[in-house]
Amino acid sequence: MEKREDRRVAMTKRMLKDALTDMLRKTDIYHVSIRELCQKADVNRTTFYKYYGSQFDLLSDMEKDLLDFLSKTITEHAANTEKIVQTACEYLQEHLEFVRLIINNNVDPMFPQKLFSLDVMRKATLHKFSGSLDEDTLEYLFNYITYGAYRIICMWLNKEQRESPEQISVLLSRFIQQQK
Repeated sequence: MEKREDRRVAMTKRMLKDALTDMLRKTDIYHVSIRELCQKADVNRTTFYKYYGSQFDLLSDMEKDLLDFLSKTITEHAANTEKIVQTACEYLQEHLEFVRLIINNNVDPMFPQKLFSLDVMRKATLHKFSGSLDEDTLEYLFNYITYGAYRIICMWLNKEQRESPEQISVLLSRFIQQQK
């Protein structure tokens, strides 16, 4: 019985997330009304407020889904940069509409900062290059690699004729490995 309820909750949240993504294509987050959002998702407002306090909370939950997935992927494949990038790119491609909105439309201008401040990303990157570099140089290298990789992935996501996640992961991994 509990699993059914969990599925219903997940389905309701998915419908709300899809509706918000659709609305963000046409308007900014500040002009999304809960009433319209609930109509589009076919969910009543009481249900919405059971899970979220505002459209900003819903957006935060969507960002959290993405950041949690990336953290989990980095943790699972810490020794394999190419696998991390490929798995992340596959996920980004599956959620292309939302990801394009978050990186292009300033839905949340702080999103890149949230991404780059992931502790697991910092630890994995610094661990990969630690040993022969001093702390300041490692900090510069971390920023160079993460911001550069972010911009390449943004370019890739915005292309209509994109390389496959496998191809872009090989390319990015090659760039990162050259930094050693």
